[in-house]
Amino acid sequence: MTNVASSKQTSRILPILDWLPSYDRSWLRTDIIAGITVTALLVPEGMAYAELAGMPPEVIFYSAPAVLLLYAIFGTSRQLIVVVSSVQAVMSYSIISALAPPGTSEFIILTTALAITAGLISILAGILHLGRIAQFFSASVLIGFVSGLAGVIIVKQLPKLFGIESGSGNVWQRLYDLLTHLTEAHLLTLAVGVSTLVLMILLEHFFHKVPAALVAMVFGIVVSSVFGLYDLGVEVIGLVPAGLAAPALPNITIAQWLSLIPGGLAISLVAFAEAIGPARSFATKYRYSLNPDQELIGIGAANVGAGLFHGFPIGSSLSKSAANDAAGAKTQMSGIVAAGLTILVALFLTPLFTNLPEATLASIVVVAVFGMFKWREMLRLYSLRRVDFALALVTFLGVLTFDEALWALLLAVVLSLLALVWRTSQGRMSELGLAPDRLLFEEIGPDSEALPISGLLIFAPEQTLFFTNVDSVCTQIINRLGGTEEPIENVILDLELTNDLDVPSAAGLKQLGDDLEAAGVKLTLARVKPQVRDLLDRSGVTEAIGADHIYPRVLGGVLAHLGAGDEDARRFAGLSAEALRRLQQVVSRLLINTEGDQRVQLESLSSQLNQLLSEATSSS
Repeated sequence: MTNVASSKQTSRILPILDWLPSYDRSWLRTDIIAGITVTALLVPEGMAYAELAGMPPEVIFYSAPAVLLLYAIFGTSRQLIVVVSSVQAVMSYSIISALAPPGTSEFIILTTALAITAGLISILAGILHLGRIAQFFSASVLIGFVSGLAGVIIVKQLPKLFGIESGSGNVWQRLYDLLTHLTEAHLLTLAVGVSTLVLMILLEHFFHKVPAALVAMVFGIVVSSVFGLYDLGVEVIGLVPAGLAAPALPNITIAQWLSLIPGGLAISLVAFAEAIGPARSFATKYRYSLNPDQELIGIGAANVGAGLFHGFPIGSSLSKSAANDAAGAKTQMSGIVAAGLTILVALFLTPLFTNLPEATLASIVVVAVFGMFKWREMLRLYSLRRVDFALALVTFLGVLTFDEALWALLLAVVLSLLALVWRTSQGRMSELGLAPDRLLFEEIGPDSEALPISGLLIFAPEQTLFFTNVDSVCTQIINRLGGTEEPIENVILDLELTNDLDVPSAAGLKQLGDDLEAAGVKLTLARVKPQVRDLLDRSGVTEAIGADHIYPRVLGGVLAHLGAGDEDARRFAGLSAEALRRLQQVVSRLLINTEGDQRVQLESLSSQLNQLLSEATSSS
């Protein structure tokens, strides 16, 4: 037993041990095909994203093998590809360019240190079981954030397509600079860029199984080499050093490490939020378990590997993950295969990239990130809920306006929190009634047959009680009392959705009980969770409203109400004979183990029900 437990613990730390020992050899063919497919996308996009991050293109060959291997070891998704991300690349550039001039050795070293910092933060978050951290972002806000980053990336690539000097500042400043210098465009460079764009679009539209980025890269190299484009003024990548690099820890000061923590936190947060959605989709599709905490560790380990091997911060790639899945990947063996193939490219094929035009790489980036524009989701938000659309739009425009990704991310986080506070502050509630033929409590409405019970109001908040909404809930209950045609004796508050309770909410419930008492109405609480009950006890709320007015079910409070008053048949108005019979059965069961005043109430209720059933039987 000890060995089994130890094995399970080890596999939790190293998820690769969950699948590698039992690896089915019949999967190897599809995993190899998937690995080749991933490599075909990785090489051109990785070199392009390296430039987005302000790094030399060869760093992708140094870091990608380690990144792929580390995620395969520590990650729990079998189809997700964690290697390079345009989002992480542009965020990295934005963060480090504020600390060091791009193109300098200091910039490169700080970029590698940023990847390590982000990785360590992510690993720590996983160890602390913070896998729910992705909920920190509103989904609507994330749509706007990612779409905005796509806009930033594309605008930054336009000068390379036109063969002119790149401007600076935010998107609007860069666009203005581009428009005012269009007359300086290098027409041959523009022709190369546009032809590459057209080629990739046609391939993705008509031959979507063909790796368009790889074909575009080969096309660019061939055309550039045959026609000598460099001699004609077209910028090319130049010599890409062959070989691999040994791992190394960045030689920076403690103060510099500390300055990278905010950026590392942003990188790790976005990387996880970007990855967890696709990872869950794959897990659901293929019916296996996904551990969010372990995903944080897997992505973190991959980022640490990227930094140690002279790379830039990484994240998940939706396009490569989708291609990996479409190619039939069964496990992370496809990532391991891609790592091996990348090493072979680094050792033997880098001289082929010398004549690769910069405009070709820019075109690859533009096509790759165009899919990040969530315009369909934006339109859907507009049609479904204008508030969510407004959040997405404000975030989108904010990302375009802020020159630094950290400020844009801060805006996204603040908007997410404001959205959360606003939604929870609404205090939406349902008013419940008794179904005519069943012992069920349903929302009273135009499409419902649920009947109100005379002298009783039942409310069910549609979200957990929280300091932001408790005042709204209490106010709605008090206001509802003034809108009833007959006197109300009892109010039942169903706390099923409240899994925990803060002190202000407990105080609000106590005040509600006092206000209702002053109006001659008794407050009853139902479906109170143990941890909620504990706070009610310690804060004096239980004593204030009475322990006998807290029930495990709504039905208990309803029966107490029905049995406490005089024999007024209006309390049972609209209920069928079947519903009355079921009520009688419940009361009979309760009478077996009930003593004292509650027994007297139940006996009175039983007598009423017997009389009503007798009348219903005789009338039929």
